[in-house]
Amino acid sequence: MKRTRKHVAGFTLLELLVVLGVVGVVLGTMIIARPNASGARVNAVARTVLATLRLARAQAIERNTEIEVSIDPQTHMVVSPQGKWQLPDGVHVVLTFAESEKRGAAGGLRFYPDGQSSGGDISLTLGGRNARLTVSWLTGEARIEHD
Repeated sequence: MKRTRKHVAGFTLLELLVVLGVVGVVLGTMIIARPNASGARVNAVARTVLATLRLARAQAIERNTEIEVSIDPQTHMVVSPQGKWQLPDGVHVVLTFAESEKRGAAGGLRFYPDGQSSGGDISLTLGGRNARLTVSWLTGEARIEHD
């Protein structure tokens, strides 16, 4: 007499545990590898401010005139020849500018027709992540330094 085995649809307990284990490992890896949202946001803000500063310098050279970019850390407003825009909420701003460019808590960077600038630093902080923009007074070059 031959015994036949019945086929039952479904999964065994062992198969379910293996699948759950694999899913757990994948999710754990994704959580660890996920980029820091605060870091990404502060980098995006820093790159936007950097682009504004570089464009202002280029316009000063092209138009053969002084161009100013001002930043108010209290209202989070950035004013440039391209217009006004606001830094995102939660971004803490610390400015280090030439004394002649300070207006209360606000301040500005002035770019000259020869490419030079008044120089200064802009420190941006969000969620413990920092980015510092430095503008050389001699060359007018703006760059980002991450902490």
